[in-house]
Amino acid sequence: MSEIPKRKLGDILVERGFISEEQLQEALRRGKRLGEALLEMGALSADELNWALSELLGVPYVEFRDEMVDLELSRTMPEELLRRHLAFPVLRVDHELTVIMTDPTNRQGILELEALSGAKVTVAIAARETILHLLDRAFPPAADVSGRMRPEVEVAEPTAEGDAAGKPGAYPLLMEGLKEGADEIHLEPLAEELRVWHRVDGSLVERTRLPRVALGPILARVRTLAGLGGANLPCRTSRRTRLGGKALELDLVFFPTLHGEALTVRVWRSGVEVPTFETLGLPGSEAQTLTRLTVGPGLVFATGADPRARAALLYACARATAGPAKKVVTIERAVSFIVPELVQVELPDGFSEMAAITLSQPADVFLVEDLDGPDVGLAAIRSSAEGALVLAGLAAPTNAFGLARLLELGVPRALLLGELRGLVNVERRGSRHHVEVLSMTDELRDGLLQGGRIPWTSRIS
Repeated sequence: MSEIPKRKLGDILVERGFISEEQLQEALRRGKRLGEALLEMGALSADELNWALSELLGVPYVEFRDEMVDLELSRTMPEELLRRHLAFPVLRVDHELTVIMTDPTNRQGILELEALSGAKVTVAIAARETILHLLDRAFPPAADVSGRMRPEVEVAEPTAEGDAAGKPGAYPLLMEGLKEGADEIHLEPLAEELRVWHRVDGSLVERTRLPRVALGPILARVRTLAGLGGANLPCRTSRRTRLGGKALELDLVFFPTLHGEALTVRVWRSGVEVPTFETLGLPGSEAQTLTRLTVGPGLVFATGADPRARAALLYACARATAGPAKKVVTIERAVSFIVPELVQVELPDGFSEMAAITLSQPADVFLVEDLDGPDVGLAAIRSSAEGALVLAGLAAPTNAFGLARLLELGVPRALLLGELRGLVNVERRGSRHHVEVLSMTDELRDGLLQGGRIPWTSRIS
């Protein structure tokens, strides 16, 4: 937990119009913690206090419903500890644990949770009633030694039409899209309305229109959940979460328009199904072309603007080439899909250098998230020359741009082209993926070695 900034809570409350200067001075004269005094005075609501604390500490303030949390995760920890610190774990991804607390400055509680879980704790703020409600759900009230029951705490839950305050909320909008099976959710401000679109199976359909005043609260909530705060536009981030009991990855893009800030959410249903050529929806001819391209050693690159689509294609190719007598190693900053039969390596820091070292081990197939420098490029070429198939991603919109990037990677062109088998561009269209293959023919290889032009087409061959 970083140190509390020098800016004061009272200043934020007055600046945001939550309280007046006179109310602030009265609360300070009471000699109690400022938030507690203001709540006693009735000058401030718990929700307003939490929003101000969120801004002061740079910690997200979130609202949770039962469907959004994994109750089994909380049951891995002592109930007494969670109740004592008014804390509730909501998400664990690898070695990072997200915990909602009423007091994010409770350093002792954070240390105890880290020691118990063996994970780094990231804190978000939630209302006391919300945490108590979730604790009672995870640990149902039972008679204590005196025979009394712990009282159940009720918490207002958002409805399909709005949040607890009766305004349209971010959570109902997301849940509506998920129930419909939407791959994308678009919030676009108009002059007097907020238009909501869903993309389902490739088709973009307008779903509803809300009052224009709903835009600010919805975007503020989503920004907080995304940990963006007051980031300048345009901005983009990805977040793994659970909604409706499902593991998801949300790709969020905030951008300015003529009528205000807009938001596009792309939904990835993480960890549900490991990709194959069949699940990607590839026709038989395209699957056969990819199978031929990935037979034997060499370098094969997946291009495309969408990193999740590239990852899905790489995993499908790796699974198609895998077998009981083959060692397949995946090298990523964060593993995209859990596949027990593969050796999966996560390198969140120093990726290029660490990936180059990992590529030095013997293996039949390597899957590399991307080639972002000459070190990992040379390591990939060396592994290919030693008999491995190296499947790697390239952050390029087309095969032609990917090939141009490879030629500028800073590795010897003859070595690269000698091992290169081809590039595959992948694009997701609704629930299906479309690929275009650029095979490295002898004619194309000789032309590029002699300084010829890059072909600006990517046709299947």
